[in-house]
Amino acid sequence: MKNIITIVIISLMVGLNAQNKKVVLITGTASGIGKATAEHLINEGHIVYGGDIQFEKNKYLDKIGGYSIDMDVTSDSMVIAGVERIIEEQGRIDVVLNNAGYGQYGPVEEVTMEDAFAQFDVNLFGVARVTKAVLPYMREQRFGKIINISSMGGKIYTPMGAWYHATKHAIEGWSDCLRLEVKEFGIDVVIIEPGLINTNFYQVYDEKLEPYLENTAYGHILNPMTNMRVRPKMSEPVVIAKVVSKAIDDDTPKTRYVKGRMGKFLIKFRDIFGDRAYDRLIMSQIN
Repeated sequence: MKNIITIVIISLMVGLNAQNKKVVLITGTASGIGKATAEHLINEGHIVYGGDIQFEKNKYLDKIGGYSIDMDVTSDSMVIAGVERIIEEQGRIDVVLNNAGYGQYGPVEEVTMEDAFAQFDVNLFGVARVTKAVLPYMREQRFGKIINISSMGGKIYTPMGAWYHATKHAIEGWSDCLRLEVKEFGIDVVIIEPGLINTNFYQVYDEKLEPYLENTAYGHILNPMTNMRVRPKMSEPVVIAKVVSKAIDDDTPKTRYVKGRMGKFLIKFRDIFGDRAYDRLIMSQIN
């Protein structure tokens, strides 16, 4: 009798574990938040596919129990091929984490429209491509979670960051609209707003900003910003990975999660004291 009870308990536990194991697609897994989240979810037992434009750097996933996908989110064909591969191998996609993105900084007047379009193509339209590719499968299975990495920069703003902040503000509104459209199909849409996170964001920030440091009418703002060599203390990417895990596990996840250094403070500061006070706070760090 004891053996029968033990077998039943084990069977129930195996069934529960199988039910909790999700098939997850994450974009931008070669580094930063994407990499930390992929590693965290693999350790939790989920089936994780990671897409990134840095093909070779992304291959680490294959060695730790995940699956790497060569994916440029600005390419329709690569996004569709990646999603079709997951469906062919797993039969479903339960969760998508739209994480791929970067920050294009520089004066609004001087950043080229080519650079501005490129910023939107990754940070907004890249999210749209991936989401549009997975939605038919999620609708059919009547379950899914689409988790979009926004930023505290989707609620606040900084000088020289207009194009970046525009994409994150857009993701906020875009995700809200999507949430209403797909709710009846059992699909949740979640926004995560990281604060200051210790990733290579600032390295890319420097690279993208460099062409605009010479022959500029905005040196009085740019120079102090580029001379701030010591980066502020930041949270580690794993704090966002844990938030993603929580959103996946929750039957009714929040529509928004704010996590990471300075995120809640700056968003609340603007909400409570208004734009003018926020303007003074931000510019006091530069002037």
